[in-house]
Amino acid sequence: MTKEKTTHEVPSDPVVVKTSKSVKPKALEVDAPLISSEVDSTVTPPNMPGSYLTVDSRMDSSTITAKFRAKEAPELVLEDLVDSSGEAGARKIDIPLDYLTPLMGFTALISYEGKSQGQAATSSVKEVGISFYSASESEALAPRLLHEQIINNTPTYDMKVHKGNETVLLPVHPLAKAGDKVYCTAVTQQDTTPYVFYTVIYNHVLTEEEASWGYILKPEIARGWLARRKPWRSLTLQSAWITSGLEAEPPAEIDPHLETRLPRNALEVQLRRTAALIVDPGLENLPPPHLRQSVSYNDEWCLNPELTQQGGDVNASNLDTYADDQVCFYASGAGYGPQSLGCVTIENDGDQPTVKLSPCIVACFFNKPLTLTYTVQFPNNEGFQSSPERVINVLVPQFARADVEEATNGVVDLNTFSRAATAIVPVWAYAECSNRCWMWISGEREDGSAYRFDILSAVPVSDAWKDRGVDVLIPRNELQKLADCSDFELHFAVTFCDAVNFADAHEFPPHVFTIEQEPMTLLPPSVTEAVGSDLTAYNARNGVQVEVDFVGNSPKCSISVCWTKPDGTCWPLASKPGSTEGAVIFSLPSEAVISGMGQTVPITYTVTTACKVQTSSPLNLNISLPVRLETPNVLEATPPQTQNAVLDLRTFTGNANSLEDTMWFLRAGQKCWLRVTGTDKNGNPYPFDVYSARTITTEETTTGVASPLLRADLNNVMDGSAMTLTFEVATDGSLNANVVCPSRVLKVVAPPEIRYENFTAQATRLISAGQSFGISTMLISFISGPGQSGISNYSSIPGMLEGQALVLSDGVGQASSPQNIRLSLTFGCKRIRFAYTYNHYATSFAFSSPTGDYLGTVTLNGNPSNGWVDFSAPGNATIGRIDIRSGDWMYLDFFTFWL
Repeated sequence: MTKEKTTHEVPSDPVVVKTSKSVKPKALEVDAPLISSEVDSTVTPPNMPGSYLTVDSRMDSSTITAKFRAKEAPELVLEDLVDSSGEAGARKIDIPLDYLTPLMGFTALISYEGKSQGQAATSSVKEVGISFYSASESEALAPRLLHEQIINNTPTYDMKVHKGNETVLLPVHPLAKAGDKVYCTAVTQQDTTPYVFYTVIYNHVLTEEEASWGYILKPEIARGWLARRKPWRSLTLQSAWITSGLEAEPPAEIDPHLETRLPRNALEVQLRRTAALIVDPGLENLPPPHLRQSVSYNDEWCLNPELTQQGGDVNASNLDTYADDQVCFYASGAGYGPQSLGCVTIENDGDQPTVKLSPCIVACFFNKPLTLTYTVQFPNNEGFQSSPERVINVLVPQFARADVEEATNGVVDLNTFSRAATAIVPVWAYAECSNRCWMWISGEREDGSAYRFDILSAVPVSDAWKDRGVDVLIPRNELQKLADCSDFELHFAVTFCDAVNFADAHEFPPHVFTIEQEPMTLLPPSVTEAVGSDLTAYNARNGVQVEVDFVGNSPKCSISVCWTKPDGTCWPLASKPGSTEGAVIFSLPSEAVISGMGQTVPITYTVTTACKVQTSSPLNLNISLPVRLETPNVLEATPPQTQNAVLDLRTFTGNANSLEDTMWFLRAGQKCWLRVTGTDKNGNPYPFDVYSARTITTEETTTGVASPLLRADLNNVMDGSAMTLTFEVATDGSLNANVVCPSRVLKVVAPPEIRYENFTAQATRLISAGQSFGISTMLISFISGPGQSGISNYSSIPGMLEGQALVLSDGVGQASSPQNIRLSLTFGCKRIRFAYTYNHYATSFAFSSPTGDYLGTVTLNGNPSNGWVDFSAPGNATIGRIDIRSGDWMYLDFFTFWL
């Protein structure tokens, strides 16, 4: 069958395009181009290769730009063709095929621009038709069936001879290029309208490989479509091409007898091949049905019921369907069905049939295989065809565990509620499909024997339970039969479909709980050595025992005692098991008592069972301070270890030695103090510490605490005053003493304090009346008189005058009048002794207190000429000044001051 499609007829003469308004020309107009392959204003495909255009002979050698457009498709504008060959005159410019094949089926508008005699020139527009292949040229381009045969001189395709889809051979035309699009449809049942069409290939874009003469495309016609056709009909193939690169337009609205379903703007191959069709209605390789929620696992199909609680979706994946097919689905299994899932009539070719799978059908197959099938019936065939089976292993859903409303974190504590407990089961998966249910608890009694109590047994699942879940009471007295702190399990099971026996029930995961019975009553502990809550510390000098007993005491209990230390922690004690024989005894060392002396110590015990921890109320133990205390001693005191003994500092040299005898409660690591109070030499209070916060050593706990009493501290104590020593200790490890021992009082006898002055280190220095100078022990003032006095040297008298000395009337012999010299001491003293030498005349020494009170006078008369002055202040007075009156050249040396 052929169908002529003419190209657009155009005049052969050049056409000058004129505007509606006269415009002054801007460029010289030259002749339209001549197309070498044009015949009768048309360029046919066989003539296209080697085509060229010739320009007006008046054109210069400058660049010429040729323009190509489609008259019927303004949007189709090709890239300008530029020639820069430099040839003047009627230049020939080659036209590539890529400028002609896109214009096939259109009237090409071809013009050019350049220069003529140096002036811009534009040609007239050439209109020429670019045709597609004619009917005679289409013989080799028409598509055909690969397996058609000639039967009775008629091309025939027999489906019974060939199995599978049929291949269509679609040749590529000689001038095809990459990017061209090809279309092909098959049409049958042309005895009545509307015809039946099949799209073989549509909008296929040629690749570089495919765009070559001799290449054959091989699309297919689905066997399923062919099988559904009416018997004894023909099948016609028709094809078309779009070479312009434009998008395909919808088919033209034409007489149904002429319908092709090809794009309106496609170039149709004029030859159409028709073959007789012998139909085989049988379908090959029907795919099995598919449950969308199922998956393939280990080469088997499995269904997780969590995915089908709202129902499943059954379809026939990849089934080749066509309008008016009827597909019916079925479910079956051991002792079940087949049960129809519903039928689907296909509305449009390719629609995929889908039906819902009821959740309750799924529930019937928990832990069983479910078989799905479907049938297909064609509108032109009264019989139907059955699919292969799809067997799906249905798993069991994740059922929720039963629970106890009163449970907290898995513990049912009977102390938290007073009535029966409530067992609940939340609405479970597929609850609406449930039939009978069972509920029970299992555990152990106190004697270790097994325990079970059935709460529900084969009870029908009510609509209320299906909607809101199960809610049922567990009698309290049944829970009280369980061993305290033991685990018990709450079970629930249910059947689905019409099953009524427990053997067919699906058991939910058991919920494990711990049962806690009412708590024990724990009395405070007791201390063996105490009277009630009072403990005399000395009674626990060898340790202490804590007794624990309570109702319910048994080896199942673990008991730990907390004797609170001063820092708030507990003395380390290993826990012990309880006993049914009586009190459990915990022994603590005496250190526990010592650290709490003088304090109230809380003592508790904690009972730990498998599920509970209980702590008793405390025994607040009042621990006394120790009464057997030692008094500190100074070993040099006489008589020793005696109150008000004498500590005579003259009887020994260096430091004194203190000793605190050991006491039963002294322990290594304790802090101790030895504090002293006395009176200094000025009569003021004089406190000092022999040691402070000293750490007692292990040795000192047996030998006593000894320490030197520094001489420097003793020398500051006033002679004849009382000195008190007090020993303190902190038995709780702190820096705060809690035990204060009796004080020791001693009388101190201090040796006199002596200072010396022999002027040895002084330089010679003489002064006159009205002058003075000072040294460390005295201020030497020349009050009045002749001559000089001061510090100088003279012939030595061993032991009395050696080196520098205090000189009077230096170098005068006997002065005409006496000198008055004053020695003002820099300190007060009780006694003064010094040597005088070379005395020949009357000399007096008047002694006064620091405030000028007269104390006494010593007078010399020259016999002996060398001697000693020794003066002591009366009573409690002190010497502070010496006034000398002398007219004799003499020397004073070797001063001794008793302070």
